[in-house]
Order: sequence, then C-alpha cells, then structure tokens
Amino acid sequence: MLNNTFNNQENSSIESINPVDSLEVLLHKLMNRVRQYAELSDILSVTVNEVRVFLETDRVKVYKFDTDGSGEVVAESVNECLPSLLGQHFPAEDIPVEAREMFQTVRQRTIVDVTAQTIGLSRFLYPDSDNNDIWFRHVDPCHIEYLISMGVNSSVVVPILYRQQLWGLLVSHHSVPRNVTERELQVLQLVADQLSIAVGQSTLLQQTRILAQQEATINRVAKLLHSMTEMQLQQALELAVSGLQASGGRVYIAPQKPNEEPQIYSCGSGCILSEDYCDWLTTQPTLPELNHIWVINDLLVSALPEYLANDFNKAEIRSLLIVRLEYHTSIVGYLSIFRSSIDTETLWARRRDPLDERHLRPVKSFEAWQELKKAQVNPWTAPEIDLANSLGSHFAMAIQQYQLYQKIHAANYNLHRDIEQRKLFESKISALNAELETRVLERTTELQQANTELKHEVKERQQAQASVERLSRYNELILNSAGEGIYGLDANAKLTFINSAGARMLGYQVEELITPNKHFLESVIKHTKPDGTAYKWSENPIRATLEYGKVQNICDDIYYRRDGTKFPVEYISTPIEEQGQIIGAVVIFKDITERQIIERMKDEFVSIVSHELRTPLTSICSALGLLSNNSLDSQPVKKHRMLEIAFENTNRLVRLINDILDIERINSGKVSMHFQICNAADLMTQAADEMRAMAEKAEITLCVAPLHAQLWADPDRIVQTLTNLISNAIKFSPAGSSVWLSAEIQMTPHILFKVKDEGRGIPEDKLETIFDRFQQVDASNSRNQGGTGLGLAICRSIVQQHGGAIWAESVLDQGSTFYFTLPLLRGA
Repeated sequence: MLNNTFNNQENSSIESINPVDSLEVLLHKLMNRVRQYAELSDILSVTVNEVRVFLETDRVKVYKFDTDGSGEVVAESVNECLPSLLGQHFPAEDIPVEAREMFQTVRQRTIVDVTAQTIGLSRFLYPDSDNNDIWFRHVDPCHIEYLISMGVNSSVVVPILYRQQLWGLLVSHHSVPRNVTERELQVLQLVADQLSIAVGQSTLLQQTRILAQQEATINRVAKLLHSMTEMQLQQALELAVSGLQASGGRVYIAPQKPNEEPQIYSCGSGCILSEDYCDWLTTQPTLPELNHIWVINDLLVSALPEYLANDFNKAEIRSLLIVRLEYHTSIVGYLSIFRSSIDTETLWARRRDPLDERHLRPVKSFEAWQELKKAQVNPWTAPEIDLANSLGSHFAMAIQQYQLYQKIHAANYNLHRDIEQRKLFESKISALNAELETRVLERTTELQQANTELKHEVKERQQAQASVERLSRYNELILNSAGEGIYGLDANAKLTFINSAGARMLGYQVEELITPNKHFLESVIKHTKPDGTAYKWSENPIRATLEYGKVQNICDDIYYRRDGTKFPVEYISTPIEEQGQIIGAVVIFKDITERQIIERMKDEFVSIVSHELRTPLTSICSALGLLSNNSLDSQPVKKHRMLEIAFENTNRLVRLINDILDIERINSGKVSMHFQICNAADLMTQAADEMRAMAEKAEITLCVAPLHAQLWADPDRIVQTLTNLISNAIKFSPAGSSVWLSAEIQMTPHILFKVKDEGRGIPEDKLETIFDRFQQVDASNSRNQGGTGLGLAICRSIVQQHGGAIWAESVLDQGSTFYFTLPLLRGA
C-alpha cells in the first residue's frame, strides 16, 4: 500500500510539472551559483531557496555538525507557518551517534511521514528489501513527538559528506503531510552532492586566504625588521602580536658580552610582566625541539613557579607561545606571544541540562536559549604556530644583522679616530660586509625557496580540487597533455604510469618504460644529487614519500636521459593513499636547465654592476677622506689631484648609471623611438662634428664620407650610435692615426655604415661578446679611458629597434671596422 501511494504521488507530480525539465533547471542554477559565489554562506542561502521553491515545502535548511556532535542551522528558507531555526545550535543527543554513523557510512536518507507514523530509509541499509529504493517501517514515537514539537508533519533528510566525513544534513520540512517522490529524493541527493563540492571549494578558499594573510603579515614584519635605515623592532612586535590575534608580546635579546644588559621590547599584556619572566625564560635548560617553539595553551594547568603564575594572572595571560630566536647555531633571544582567555556565546535551540527531568521525555519546546561561557582557553592553531615560527626566523635574522651593523659602525668610528690603523679596520669591515652579504643571500634564497614551496602547495591543492570535478575517463588525456613530466610508483618503487611529456624528456616511448621488474629510479633515470652523487635508497627523498607519506619538493637533482646526457630537475613527490595506507607515490618533474641559465646570467649581471659601482666609489671615498682630514692642506697640487679623481669617478658613475638606464629602457620598450624621415649624410656629419673636438685632443684625424640616402629612423638614436662607435675608435687608436666614417647602399635595400680605425684590434674570440653588457677587450685600459662597457650594448639595442644588424671585423695590431645596417625608406 505504501508503494502504491508512493507511485501514485509520483505520477501526479509528473502530470503537474515536468520533473526532468525542473531538475535540469534546478541543477543548472545550483551549478551556476557554485561557480558564481565564492562564499559558502551565499551558496547555501541560494541553494535552500531554490530547493524549497522546487519542492514547494515550508522549510528547507542546511544543518552543519560540530566536532562534538552538536550542530547548527547555517542556512534556511522558511515559510511564515514555521518558526525560523537559523543560527540556533542543537545538542549532540538530538541526532544519536548511530544515526550519524549511518549517514556517513552508507549515506542513509530518511523520509518521515508523521501522519502515517512511518519512516523511509535508503536501500543501502536494507539491501534485501523488495523495494529497490526505499524501505518503510514504523518510526519511533519520540521522533514523531520531536517533529510535532517543531510543527513538522513531513520530513526528508539527506546527508552531506566532505572527504568521506559527515559534514551536515540537507533537510526539508512541511507543516502538513506530504508524500515524497523518488524523483524529488534524487534531486535532493544531487543537490547534496553539489553542496559537497561547494564545501570543498570553500575549505580550499579559506585555507588560501589564511596563507595569503600569513604571507602578508610576514612581509610587513620583514619590511619593518629589514629596513635600510633602522630596525623597527617595536613596531614589528606589535604587528606580529596583531597578526597572531594575541593580547601582548615580548622580545628578549640576549646580551652579546658578559657585562651587558639584555634588551627587552614589550607590548600589550607583555608590558605588565616583571623581569622575573625573563629570568625564568633564560634559566630553562632546553625548549621542546618542535621547530624551536614552546606552546602552552592553558597556563592554569601548566607546572609553573608560583611567582610566575601570579604574574600571568595579574596580566590576564592564559596562553603562551615561545619562539627561540636562533640564527645558524647561535641563540640571539626569545620571542614570547601572550593570549588572554575569551568568552564564548552559543544560541541553543533548547536548554541543555542533563539534571532536568524534562529531558528524560521527548522534546516539547524549541525555545531559544543563550549559553555564555567566560574565561575560556583560546588555543594556538597549527597555522598560527607556523606563522610564529616564520616570524621568529625574521626576528632572529634581523637582530643578528643589527648586531653586525653595530659592529661595522664601531669599526668605522675607530677608523676615523686612528688613521694609522685604517687598513686593519678596513679589512675587518670588508670581512663583516662579506659575511653580512652572504647571510642576506642565504636568507633570500631561503625565502625564495619557501615562496616556491608555497606556490607549489597552492598549485597542488588547486590541482587536487580540479581533479575532483573531472571524470575518470579524462585522466589519461590530462596526463598526456601536461607539459611537465608525471610518473607514478607503487609501494615497491616500481613504475606504474608515466605521461608522454615525462617519457619524451627521458628519451623513451611510454610503452618502453612500463615494464615489470625494473627499478625505475636506479636503472632508468639514475636519480642523483645535484653534485652528481648517486642517491642511496635510504637517503632518496622519494623513499620518504613512499614509506612515511612525506610530500617532497626538491630542486636541482639530476635525471639522466636514454642517451646518457643529464639535466637538472625540480620535482614534487606526493603519496597516494587508500584507506589510510600508502600504496604509492606520484612524481611531477620538469627540466630547469633554462631557469638555471637565466639565474646565472642575472647573478653575473648583478656582480658586474656591483663591481663597477664599488671601484669608483672606493676612489671617491678615499679622496674625500683625505680631504676631510685636512691632511693635504700643505700639498695643494696633490689636493687638487684628489678633487680631480673624485670628479672623474663621479662622472664615471653618472655615465655608468645613464648607460644602464638607457639600455634597460630601450630593451624593455619604455623608450619610444621617434621615427621620421632622415638624411644619412646629415646624421653622419652631425656625429662627426660632435666628436671632432675629442679627435683633435687625441691627435686623431677624423675622415667622413657622407652618403645621401633617405632613412625612416630616430635621428637622435642613430647619432648616438655613430658617436659611440667613433668615440670607441678614437679611444683605442694611437696618436697620429686616422678614423674613417663612411656608408654605402646595399641591394637588400639597406644602408651599411662603417667606422674604421687603425688601433690595436680585437681578438677574434671577442668580436661577438663585446656587444654584451660590461664586456671589454681590456677592462683595465677601458676603465682608464672612461668606458663603462655598455656603449656597444646600447648600440646593438638601438640598431635592432630599427630593424638592422651590427657586427665588427678586426685584425690584431692593424685596426678594427664596425658595421651596422639600417633599412632604407621605401620608395626613396
């Protein structure tokens, strides 16, 4: 009879509306909302509204479970005939443990008809039933009274799972008896599945926001600590306390010498503590070896000295987090973060009092009751502990750098006080500067690696979320379409799969690598360390992934191709888990050869620029130092020479910086070329006139053979190119020789400019490299000539911007000729 009623109701629903069309419309709307909204609350609110309109019931709500089994109504759409339950909490005993387990394990769905005193259960619980979809039985009387007290006569409950755990329930209530069709039950199940996806997206979004907030806090603290002018430690401490949502903090800097006093910075509740706290902190034998962090969530239950417990009580400190500030092997101090207790407020749908006899009977009332708990522990979370650890590293490095800066400052003071010991103190300062630069470079590398790891972690989570939305039949297509190498290993490190990109990087076909009884890591890719040393299996990072489930992010290791060549890789190994057991690992790798080349080029450029800046600055500093001490007042000629040295080196710095700015602006396109119709003869004459005074001073004969030809070019930049080439020819030509400037028309059609000299020439192996930045045939002589090593690089950039080419030919001890071409004006 129940089955006939169920089928009749379904048939009548089909006659009234088209369920397939309505289902498609509903699911289309819900999928659009999941994509449109980022906040889970918005998605849930829209979902319950759409579902209630679709079902035409009085209430649709989403009930979310807490960790203790209690729960809260987090979204609701309700008619005026039923009271709103939004925001109210329900005790754990309202939904028994057995019911929660059935919701989770078999995804049990329940349909309660209060009038018929029946409950329908999903077929997973009773697989032997004749009914393929729902098995009906009599409902418990207490359950009926529970629903009646809420004004409900019809109820449908569908579980919402996230990562195989019970997250919440999708519930439909109706104030009058109502049969539920199989189609409606399918709709609710599909909606619950969509909500599971939305919960996953919201969880990933929340984790990403926490990581972004922590990174922002770290960057702001690092900016204060690593300021070029002064270490703003007090402001950094206040910012760290705010970022950790604490009530106060204290930084203890250990004295560097036995007779020195420690430095203490405090804020918030940390200002109330006495000096006894620092004495207690420094007398502790060791802190727990958990990333140099000591976490005490509740000081009331911790074994502390009585005087210290009284201090914490006066300062209203309930939780404590201590970070040992250690840089390399030296302890520079301690960072302490304090947190007060909090008051919690919960709105219950009914009063929870186990001593009240009324709770032995079914619930009669859902009158809201507010529960207020005072002085509760606010424990430290894992992200907060990680943030404190990162901040502690910045504090330690900044304090160490500041102490080094103080040492350098003292050395400079002694240098000015005793000029006779200048060389000794300069050597000390150089050593300290080298150490400081090394440590800054090391820390910069660590931060870059941490940032790379963070990006990879975010990327992995995004890939994991995307993989949930994909169907299994696209897996192979996705793997083969990936640009990076991906391969999988079983628990015995045997290859189970590899994508086309990975096989192509190693020089194999996919079919050749998928062979049984072949150790992939040792016999195929020959996995080695960056220095070429082969990994022992006990040291291999991928072994840690297979045995302990550790995600490894390794850079600069070596893989070998089939032909025996090797290449550096960056890879991530992630465990594959099934029912809590590690069954293998997946490794994503890519060739980082080009990245290493770019990084080396960048390092070489920075090194050359710093050297070229340091040399003239040293000369200027020495000259001005002698002048400031008035030690040359009795030697006016030498004093004048010192001024000339300072002036020449200052001009050299200006030229160097201008050249660097010019070449960077040209290459980056920030300098726009002002093209116009030009006459080649006018450009050649102008360039020769500008360089004639320099030629006469060097006793060089400058010969010009102008050629009339129409060009579409930037005249100022072409004159700059010609003057650079003529200037170089004059600088490196002996007195009494000649420099020629000429041009000729080519068939391409282009015009070919020539600058020829009778200088010492250029070695053949330098004819290409001289056009690179800071490349000179003889750097020492070029420096005496006032060169920066950027002139030819600027010339090449200008010529290339005009669509031309530039090169040089030379014979040692006979001279050099520089050529460059420019396209002629069309139709000229």
